[in-house]
Amino acid sequence: MKLTNVFVGAALALTASPAAAVSLTSTQVGDIYCAARLSGDMAPILAILTPELAALIARQVPEGADPATAIPWQSSADYANTCMPVGASGTAAAPEVIIAFGYRDPDKAQYADRLVLRFVDQRLRIDDIAYATGSTLLEKLGTPR
Repeated sequence: MKLTNVFVGAALALTASPAAAVSLTSTQVGDIYCAARLSGDMAPILAILTPELAALIARQVPEGADPATAIPWQSSADYANTCMPVGASGTAAAPEVIIAFGYRDPDKAQYADRLVLRFVDQRLRIDDIAYATGSTLLEKLGTPR
């Protein structure tokens, strides 16, 4: 009986609990981003930006304006009907999440942007968005890297 308790205790110790997690995963960041984009409520995205990007966006959004429409969060200004994290790129230290956007209208082209992530205090944060068009969010906001 005591050996069983040892195995159960060891298994529990090796299992990662959500409370012990330091950071969101890149997929979770992508899921949050897509949920916010589709709902138009940018509060979840604003909460997971790097401090530098958050400060830049705060300066760019006019008082009383909606961050969902005042900031170019994706390549196309058209509302996309679908948004989904579909892959990853970058490095372990600087991961990127590939986000696919789609439309119900078959005449509109699908595209994929990349969320450029950076660790801040061991937590993944959105540091930029690389658009399918070749430019970035920082460039659109007047602060290229």
